[in-house]
Amino acid sequence: MASRRAVLRGGLALSALAAAGGRAVAKPATPISFIGWQFQPQIVEENVAIFSKLYDENVSYELVSGDYHPIVETKLIGGQKIDMMYAEEDRVARWHAAGWTRDLEGLPDVATIKEGIFPVCLDSLSLPDGRFAAMPYYAGHLAFVFNEETLATQKIDVPTSFAALLDACRKLKKDGVSDAPFNGAWGQKWPELSWTLFGAWYSEGARVFDAEGTFVDEPALRTVLETFRTLYAEGLVAPDIMTQPNEGVPAFCSGRHTFQFMHDYNQKVANDPALSKIAGKVSNALMPGATQSTFAWTAVYLMGANVDAGRVWNMLRFFGGKSSDGQYHVIKRWALEFGLGSAYREIMTDPEVVASFEQWRNLDVSSAQLEKATARKIAKTIWFPEWDLYMMQQTQDYIRGTGETDALVGLLSAKAAELKAQYQ
Repeated sequence: MASRRAVLRGGLALSALAAAGGRAVAKPATPISFIGWQFQPQIVEENVAIFSKLYDENVSYELVSGDYHPIVETKLIGGQKIDMMYAEEDRVARWHAAGWTRDLEGLPDVATIKEGIFPVCLDSLSLPDGRFAAMPYYAGHLAFVFNEETLATQKIDVPTSFAALLDACRKLKKDGVSDAPFNGAWGQKWPELSWTLFGAWYSEGARVFDAEGTFVDEPALRTVLETFRTLYAEGLVAPDIMTQPNEGVPAFCSGRHTFQFMHDYNQKVANDPALSKIAGKVSNALMPGATQSTFAWTAVYLMGANVDAGRVWNMLRFFGGKSSDGQYHVIKRWALEFGLGSAYREIMTDPEVVASFEQWRNLDVSSAQLEKATARKIAKTIWFPEWDLYMMQQTQDYIRGTGETDALVGLLSAKAAELKAQYQ
């Protein structure tokens, strides 16, 4: 994790560059520097080539292997100039506060773009003061999936509460149907245990943090923590659940498990006959819990500070929206080939996208889940990523049996207060 002093100090001041759009007259000698994480980099390179040809542009694309966000923060602290970069919602405010990125207000067609985005996604794309700061890469939510054939055979109803989920897992194990009925992403990487816990917390009605950014200890939060600990203690999950690769999706696709909390787009993998032994048997339901909400997020493209805003805005719009020819070149491809949801209503109602998604998930359930979904507003604080990593480390130890619930909740509350004070 980058030092908080460096984040607070930030980089160079934001320059007041013109925001002219349009096609370049000739290919510039200086390339746009673009940095991204390790998801389908060969397709990203293809998209870069399409953009470069369409706009007569020059782009230098750099792939980051490993833990993306800390590596990028290290590069930015070291002074590397990055014109456009991927990020998750918990870095939008942090990187802007450091002076490494700029907001997008005042650039051409921003008002129209915002009108076409789902409100829950717009939360992720904005700074704490409401300024539009990022273009959407994809939009997702934590989904509850299950093997419908197993439940039908065993005459088990889809659980709608955490107590019912535990009872169903106990029955499946006792009857010898599955040695580890539940599975999930419980590792320490940013899209794993944190996203899983926040989805479960929101589904039970826990606030986690209040409007002032103070950690909230309440029964709903404890119910989720104790449920996860019970799943582990009673052997209702695999012993290696905290180290399973690829968010536990390959393990679920093996057919060993019956239930899983997973990123909604991974349902496409679970129902792909080439990748899953239980293809065609996996369905989705509303999250179990008192409110049946979930955590919804939008990954983003950010514009660096002190850049040629006109050129980089063209590229942000090509990757995170419509290009100059009126097509969603990148976003629609992600949806059709990989099942990635979009922040744009136009994409999510596109007949071709709808027909594709209907083959591998219940869209009515997904739509109802998104209506109930909660954006993680605490991620707009610049100290949250540090708390989040600490939370995952402490919660993993707790799940394994270290300490009591009171002790864990006390640690999480104290860490939040400590970081808030240090960043003031």
